[in-house]
Amino acid sequence: MRSIFVGLLLSLLPLISFAQVHVEIDTSPAQVEVQMIEPSGDQYYNYNFGATFVNSRKYVDFTVTSVGDEPLELKKLMIAGGFVFDAQTNCPDSLPVGQKCTVRTFFWPREKKLYSGRLYMVFAHGRSIVNLGGRGI
Repeated sequence: MRSIFVGLLLSLLPLISFAQVHVEIDTSPAQVEVQMIEPSGDQYYNYNFGATFVNSRKYVDFTVTSVGDEPLELKKLMIAGGFVFDAQTNCPDSLPVGQKCTVRTFFWPREKKLYSGRLYMVFAHGRSIVNLGGRGI
């Protein structure tokens, strides 16, 4: 009985679709691209803003593209890291397949020291987590 159930489940797997996310990091003039490989679970990335003058601000745009068989559901956007990192987005709650949106992330050091934080993009089928870093000079 168990083998029949497993066989039936495996035969249905091709019919199950998942939303997937493709994230690009625009670091003009260079561009770094990262892609969510698994349709579910957490995906980790790193971005370092480098040396930034105290009380000046830098930003980077993360481009999110819905590449699955169904719309990408953005559940929450959060940022951690004191008050030196911030983020804003034009992403809708449901991003249609093939469409793109942007998560703009800011770094604004208040003192001369190293900083770290995290950007959380929480989707219906997993999270993209970007470890953020920077140094105030």
